[in-house]
Amino acid sequence: MPLQKRNSWKVPLFVAGRLSFSSSSGRSFSGPVIKLITASVAVSCIVMLIAVITGTGLQHEIKNKIYAFRGHVQIKKYVDESDLQESESILLDHTLLTAVSSHPAVVHVQSSGYRTAILKSPEFFDGCVLKGIDENYQSSAFAPYLKEGKMFKKVKGIQNDSIVLSAHHARVLRMDVGDRLALYFIRESPKPPLLRYLYISGIYESGVEDVDKQFAWVDLDLIRDINQWKPTEAGALEVFLKPGSDPGKISEELSLRIPYDLQAIPAQRAFRQLFQWMDLFDINILIIIIVMVVVSAINLSSALMILIVERTRMIGLFKALGATNLLISRIFLLKAALILSRGLLAGNLLALGYAWLQRTYRLVKLDQSAYFVDSVPVYFDSAWIIAVNVGALVICVLILLLPARYISTIPPARVLKFE
Repeated sequence: MPLQKRNSWKVPLFVAGRLSFSSSSGRSFSGPVIKLITASVAVSCIVMLIAVITGTGLQHEIKNKIYAFRGHVQIKKYVDESDLQESESILLDHTLLTAVSSHPAVVHVQSSGYRTAILKSPEFFDGCVLKGIDENYQSSAFAPYLKEGKMFKKVKGIQNDSIVLSAHHARVLRMDVGDRLALYFIRESPKPPLLRYLYISGIYESGVEDVDKQFAWVDLDLIRDINQWKPTEAGALEVFLKPGSDPGKISEELSLRIPYDLQAIPAQRAFRQLFQWMDLFDINILIIIIVMVVVSAINLSSALMILIVERTRMIGLFKALGATNLLISRIFLLKAALILSRGLLAGNLLALGYAWLQRTYRLVKLDQSAYFVDSVPVYFDSAWIIAVNVGALVICVLILLLPARYISTIPPARVLKFE
């Protein structure tokens, strides 16, 4: 039976397997070249996966820090988008709380308030923004960033005399856990500043400069007392969403549920520059993936041409037996795809192994002041990892169709006569 009459993939699979796994394949001229190209594909795969795993890991880690400190969405008065301004009060009535908490994407709601103050130690002083927290505050989200001491426990109806400082403020003021700190609240002239004394219960460090150099945590009742708010008033509602929710989209939906004089501000808008900087990671990752795929495709094309030239006699013999150019092309495409698959498999094992070691032991450190984290973070996003592997495999095989066309130019009579 002529070869073109047989199963369109059975013969190519059989021949490609013999070319790849026969004992003579390693001793041929192309053997060392194929090993080198397999290694280059593995290196390209490692670079792509590490770029994805660390890039998305850095985005994930910084976003989680921002969400832990101010929620995914804040609901406050139409006064200013900045978190660094003193907040105007909103009424925490049942209607508002129900409208927000009943949204299917909302998992937690807590109230907060802001007030600027001057922190004064016996020798130094520094300015900050005090964030008041209520009894519903999720201290578990804050716990990973506490370096010393603990977060004070808020009890409803009882004003706590504790404060949690950032490591930056603690260094400037030369203060430590347990020390008493003076706080001055500036009022309109001719009123003198208000003085309050608080005890440092904990010291935190997030690594996010916009947070560490500005915020300290206090009891919300202290903010109410200074601002002369009622117990049913607060500066803002902090809304926490389910994993995978889009804060921008949810904030638009919440805006339709709340009174007209309130606004729902997603974290992306409050920290606009930081999130725009993180968005650049996606572009960088995409550029790295494109470059590595092109490099792999060029290397594989070279390997395919070497295989075709080396097996010219075999190609002529197959054509003499009635094989079509398509059938022979499939043999070499399958051989190249096998080389690519080996490289991708080795690259995945090494890249994911490194990522596991990095997540477990934090081998590679970073400058926290520049990257907001003290070590390279990793995040295993299965969708990204599968997309990189499948995309690289498909694109490279499609590009390999070009050198495979060379097979159609090989005349069987001349090749067999030469041999």
